Amino acid sequence: MNDVTKSLNVTLAHTLADGHCFLHAVALQLNETPNSMQAYKFLMKAIETESTRNKNHYRNFIDKNSGRLDLLAHKYLHGKIFDHAAGGLIPQITSNALQKLIYIYSERDGGIW
Repeated sequence: MNDVTKSLNVTLAHTLADGHCFLHAVALQLNETPNSMQAYKFLMKAIETESTRNKNHYRNFIDKNSGRLDLLAHKYLHGKIFDHAAGGLIPQITSNALQKLIYIYSERDGGIW
């Protein structure tokens, strides 16, 4: 893993494993302070604002029977429930809210994908 992180010029950091590990990871990059609550709260508001402002856009990615985007986003933001129809949209919504590209890497088969 060390060789891969060196080749990508990245480091690995631990975040809180509380259902919002993605938000904590992004907050860490925004603020460069581990588990920064200020950046974390900023992200929660930014995601809520973005998902509301562009709900018609994101609605196209959710099955009509899955529920309303605002309620699904609320489940994630306030209930820390990622495993639902809108959970996979959270990284895209976050990326759009921040106007930054977000790359998510996964370690698999001895490499990063």
